[in-house]
Amino acid sequence: MSTTTAGPREIFERYLRAGLTEDRDAQAALFSDDAVIEFPFAPPGTPSRFQGREEIRAMLTSLGRGTAQAGMRLDQDKSVMTVHETADPEVIIAEIEVHVDVETTGDVLKVPYVQVWRVRDGRVVLFRDYWATTTGDFVRIALGDA
Repeated sequence: MSTTTAGPREIFERYLRAGLTEDRDAQAALFSDDAVIEFPFAPPGTPSRFQGREEIRAMLTSLGRGTAQAGMRLDQDKSVMTVHETADPEVIIAEIEVHVDVETTGDVLKVPYVQVWRVRDGRVVLFRDYWATTTGDFVRIALGDA
């Protein structure tokens, strides 16, 4: 009986499902022990690199807490995503536009992202999240205690 290791698309989809249920431990478990998350477009004052599963778990927890405290709720039905396979079997690129309802103000935010995922042996080893500059302030505030 042969076993197959999950590829980048499957890991990405697991990450999303865990995020929708706010299961930060399940999200963090998808990363290798020495994985790296980078925010290449992070504005000054915002952390831009997280290394290791535990540091990533802490960051994901802070982002989740910051989102809840800001009264932000993902509108999954309006959010859109396209995943692109690449010539490198370890890498996918995801284009995402997240729609977020801000309960405290009634605003609706449309937040575009491009994410590059590198998955090796069924674990994320590198995740680069290129988000719009309008996201920077929120991320900086949410990670204030990271």
